[in-house]
Amino acid sequence: MTMPLQCRSFLVTPAIDPSRFDKAVEVGADMGLLDLEDGVPHALKSEARRLALSYLSSSRPRGPLCLRINSLRTDAGLRDVIALLDSNARLDALLLPKVESPAEIQQLDALLGDRFPELSLLAIIETARGVEAVDAIALSAPRLRGLIFGAADLSAQMGVSLSWEPMLYARSRIAMAAAIAGLNAIDSPYFGLGDLSGLEEETRKVGALGYTGKIVIHPDQVGVVHAALRPTPQMVAHARRVLAQAGDGKGGIHVVGGSMIGPPLVTVARRVLASVQHDEAMAPVHLRAGSGSGDS
Repeated sequence: MTMPLQCRSFLVTPAIDPSRFDKAVEVGADMGLLDLEDGVPHALKSEARRLALSYLSSSRPRGPLCLRINSLRTDAGLRDVIALLDSNARLDALLLPKVESPAEIQQLDALLGDRFPELSLLAIIETARGVEAVDAIALSAPRLRGLIFGAADLSAQMGVSLSWEPMLYARSRIAMAAAIAGLNAIDSPYFGLGDLSGLEEETRKVGALGYTGKIVIHPDQVGVVHAALRPTPQMVAHARRVLAQAGDGKGGIHVVGGSMIGPPLVTVARRVLASVQHDEAMAPVHLRAGSGSGDS
């Protein structure tokens, strides 16, 4: 199993609550994220690990799933990896938190070895050291597929607010590193559960920086994130005009809608239409997954 090329939403579920393990499928999130780290008190980590790996080893139908383990700098993180290696778990991605150096990703990659050959790795960058080393982290291992920005831990370490301006430098650094390495850039959760307009605004802003997805912490946030990352009808129409001009066989520079269009903007247009095609391909899956599900 491999992680989809583009995941707009990762719905977090604490691994101590099995009743919510299928929620990502039910609400149409692109990826379910079972959390063994921040969402689980230390005293319950062993039980959460057992529940998560039992679920991941079962034959129950479900959508793409990711497991967030604890940092490899902790005993809980090492126990997570050992338990995973001893299990029959099937998952699409493994998320390592608080990554501060490429060596941590390489260590996890080496520990997994050939046991999970198609498993994708994701790294959360959520400390000042991690931001400083993000370029090297992004290039640390072939199976690394994405960088996730962890705003809450970074803001706590720096003693600054979670607002846009204090977090902009780190967000931009991570997005640039991901682009250079050909990885997905996935943004931090938006913690204002009742503020869906604020979530929409922040998601549009991070999309403009190059982020392709966002961690979500409530089912109501999934649709908002998907809509905010979806190209507008105007963007789609413009992209189609650009590609129609680019397909005339003449190459070079064109004028489309009063704007000069060269090869770089043709690439942007292709990306816009690819995003629309991805959205259309995912929609039927979500409708089938959500049909007949009870309210929970």
